[in-house]
Amino acid sequence: MNAPSTNPHAMHVHAEANAVLQGHDPENDRGARVSSTPVAAELEKLKHAPIWIAYIALPLLAAAIGTFNYQNNLEMLTPGWENLWTQHTLFSFVFFLPALIGVGSSWLMRIEHTGGNWNQLAAQPVAAWRIALGKVVVGMAMLAIGLVATGAYFVMAGKAIGIDGMPGPEYLGYLACTWVGGGAVVAVQLVVSLVIRNFALPVGIALAGGITGLLVKFKVKAFAIAFPYSLPQIASNSTGGGGLAGAELAAFFISCIAFAAIAVVAFSLIVERNDVKAGS
Repeated sequence: MNAPSTNPHAMHVHAEANAVLQGHDPENDRGARVSSTPVAAELEKLKHAPIWIAYIALPLLAAAIGTFNYQNNLEMLTPGWENLWTQHTLFSFVFFLPALIGVGSSWLMRIEHTGGNWNQLAAQPVAAWRIALGKVVVGMAMLAIGLVATGAYFVMAGKAIGIDGMPGPEYLGYLACTWVGGGAVVAVQLVVSLVIRNFALPVGIALAGGITGLLVKFKVKAFAIAFPYSLPQIASNSTGGGGLAGAELAAFFISCIAFAAIAVVAFSLIVERNDVKAGS
């Protein structure tokens, strides 16, 4: 079992976030009232965090690998935006995206797992479901940054290797749906990182989930919609052939909302019961 960390900086950051939750400005000695929300508290923790670098760097690495694969398989691929997209996203959304979500979720839970901060959190005058929802919202905002970077690198890579024109608007739809599907994974991973104090193990679980999601998508496609880690892959059109539409799109959104809601409820119940267990 990991010994609780007593990192003074982490405890100071958590104290500032708690002050925001209580409606006080941590930089104002007079404790002036401010507009306080769980989202503001989470953003306070991330203000000077290096985690943002990962959301820019990992998509860049994925884009470099995807572009290399595209360039080295042109004898088998039809040149163009669609095949560059599949090369960029097939492995990115199986390996890099789940890992990125895992890292972000572990980071969002890192401060709570420091010392006695769960006792401080439990004492806040904020409903547990609002804390959970605040973390999901911030996790999805972090994911949005990663997906915007993914889209930007995709366009830059395509122009750099000489693909004519610009990608169509459907790629914005793929990214938007991937963000929605990724939001369900964010919610699930926050529960995993809530229960397991170890920073790296939830990241490994997210990566395993991404790989399993790919297997489910190809082996038992009918059940992919019922497995959260498959949702970003379903939404991204990473294997080509077109995006979701009609009944499939409706089922996708219903599944995303259901997984996110279940995860928020589970998170809230665990926090209310203060039943957070340490990982080994």
